[in-house]
Amino acid sequence: MWRRGWIDPFEDLRRTVERLNRMLFEGFEPFREFRETTAVDVIDEGDKIKVLADLPGFKKEEIEVFFGGNDLVIRAESKEEEEEKGKDFIRRERRYGRVYRKVALPEGLKIESAKASYRNGVLEVEIPKEKVEKKIIPLE
Repeated sequence: MWRRGWIDPFEDLRRTVERLNRMLFEGFEPFREFRETTAVDVIDEGDKIKVLADLPGFKKEEIEVFFGGNDLVIRAESKEEEEEKGKDFIRRERRYGRVYRKVALPEGLKIESAKASYRNGVLEVEIPKEKVEKKIIPLE
């Protein structure tokens, strides 16, 4: 019966730590981008490479995908909704912020023919491989 009004002491600690993290990291712009990463799978499908990245909670417009050399770079940024800023949350676990991931890719890809799609919180990027023809070199 006493548990009905019981407050978890660790919940208050968790909120305090989250508040401190926001205060510490949000002011340092160079570090904000590297705070969060995302899980990525890179799959060799024979004629192409497929990259799958988990980006739950982002809108398509908040995601940027580009190549830097042989690296695929994924950036996403979501903004906290204005109406939620003034609320006094009892529990808040949904994230707002940035995600950054750089994925090293193998040589021999046609990056100009890459295609990307985003469905159900998963980013999918397909990059075709260059066709390498076997050339026999005659011996002298």
